[in-house]
Amino acid sequence: MKADVVSKRHLCGVILALMLIALCIYTINYAEVYDSISITTVKTPTVEYGNANYDYNKFINEIEGNIVSVKKDITTTKVGLQELVLVVSKGNVSKEIPITVEVKDTIAPEIIIKEESIQIDKGYEYDLLSNIERVYDNVDGNITYKNCGEIDENDSNYFTISSDFNYNVSGEYTMNIYAVDKNGNETNDSYKVTVVDRNLGNRVASMAYNFIGSPYVAFGNSPAGFDCSGFVQYIYSGVGISVSRSAGTQLFDGVSVNYDSIVSGDILVWGYADGTATHSALYVGNGQMIHAANPSMGVIISDVNHWLNTSGTQIIGVRRMV
Repeated sequence: MKADVVSKRHLCGVILALMLIALCIYTINYAEVYDSISITTVKTPTVEYGNANYDYNKFINEIEGNIVSVKKDITTTKVGLQELVLVVSKGNVSKEIPITVEVKDTIAPEIIIKEESIQIDKGYEYDLLSNIERVYDNVDGNITYKNCGEIDENDSNYFTISSDFNYNVSGEYTMNIYAVDKNGNETNDSYKVTVVDRNLGNRVASMAYNFIGSPYVAFGNSPAGFDCSGFVQYIYSGVGISVSRSAGTQLFDGVSVNYDSIVSGDILVWGYADGTATHSALYVGNGQMIHAANPSMGVIISDVNHWLNTSGTQIIGVRRMV
């Protein structure tokens, strides 16, 4: 009887010992596998602000095991360092691996302008915002306007316009647009507004009429005799505006306008298709121009279309003095 009891106790001891040995082996193997599970990432994993569809696989240089799930994801609409936790398995062993990811906003806001250059009449109260189609951030949407005087140094997510624009004073003005998004990215753009004194053009045209019949003199720029560019220069000097001396340089005086928006007083520069300027004249309305034509004609008034069809040249520029 005693022998049976001892035998049973011995058997239980052996079984327990074997179980402990098996458990130790399992634990050692588990630890080895667990420790072998790893991820090596790029130096600084980054995600672009707002990119909810980022691919974390692009962060990984090497991996021991297989990614089975995301335990903790990042918030891509919040810039800064965040923790991404991936669950990686190898056999029956799983391990949660944290990865530090930086969310960065590297995309500046976009400014969309309707027209690069605008002309308005002197005295017209032009709304500077009316030429801005949209200012927006690719993630956060539209950015609102703030007057320069309302801006605090810590403000963000706004745009503003700065200029010395005065609609009561003729001239060319640059509208400087500055935009900043909520994360500090900045954009600058600009457009031009030309304030035109149409009365100036009428005064130029009226003065030009007074010299019809004057002689043509090469290099002349006085009532004793004019060449084409000398006539244009002289008339404009009579209204207090400086104009350059040759047709080639008058092609760059003032501001450029399209022929379909021409007004009295605008300078018509004629020449060839290659851009060579040969002649200049003053537009006086109703499709007509006054100019020092040539030695045989002197200062005359001509129909623009007739001159276009008979002179062998074309209009290569329309310039407006402001």
